[in-house]
Amino acid sequence: MNIPPDLVLTAEDIRYIRNSQLSLLTRIHASNFPKWDQGQALSEKTLERIAVGLRTTKLEVLQGFELRRQDVAIARLAQAKAEQLITFLDLDQEQTPA
Repeated sequence: MNIPPDLVLTAEDIRYIRNSQLSLLTRIHASNFPKWDQGQALSEKTLERIAVGLRTTKLEVLQGFELRRQDVAIARLAQAKAEQLITFLDLDQEQTPA
C-alpha cells in the first residue's frame, strides 16, 4: 500500500504520537512504550515491528524514540525543579484558594 507523502511519519512525528496511537499502528501493547521512552532498549525484532507498523524506517523510529527519551528526561528535571521551588517557598503547607 502506498502511503501518501504527507502521512509518512518522521522522527519528530514519532516524538509526539500518543502511546495509544503507537499501539494501534504497531499492534504492540501501549504499556510497552513508556518503558522504551524511559530508556529500555529496543530489540532488533521490536524495532523492525515498530518501523513496519508505522510504515517508516528503523532510523526514523530510533531517532523518534531518542527524542521521546529526551522529552521524558526534560520533563522529570522540570518537575523536580518545581517540587524544589514548592518546598523552598513552603507552598506544600499552604491551602490552595478555592
